[in-house]
Amino acid sequence: MADYKTILAAVDFSDVSAGALRVAVDLSRRLGAQLKVVHVVQPQPVPLPLEGSAIYMDEVQSWQLEEAEKSLASFIQEHCAPGSVSVTKVRSGVAATEISEAAADIGADLIVLGTHGRSGLKHLLMGSIAESVLRVAPVPVLCVRS
Repeated sequence: MADYKTILAAVDFSDVSAGALRVAVDLSRRLGAQLKVVHVVQPQPVPLPLEGSAIYMDEVQSWQLEEAEKSLASFIQEHCAPGSVSVTKVRSGVAATEISEAAADIGADLIVLGTHGRSGLKHLLMGSIAESVLRVAPVPVLCVRS
């Protein structure tokens, strides 16, 4: 088995990602690895450029990041034993790209994330962040299916 020292769990606050986080916690404990958790806030498109909207959008994004930080702290507290997570990080951007970059930035050896296991039309319409991460990740990816 590979020598996993740092595991990155990506969460979106869903039940699926809670299950993946539990797997990551257990895996990190068994391997003696550090567990770090990331959540990505995906920017919302702006319908029309209006005068002053750039300032407003900066405020909205700042608020979104602050709220995501609070939600991530609550999510970790709810689903992890104290001390099992060494670092949490909220990033903003395209989820698959940000997860992959976070893994590279922290030197992760493995990414753990949940997948809804959608197929057919649902998969075509909604896409799959897990599948996108698999394509661009610099390290192995463990997908935990709900």
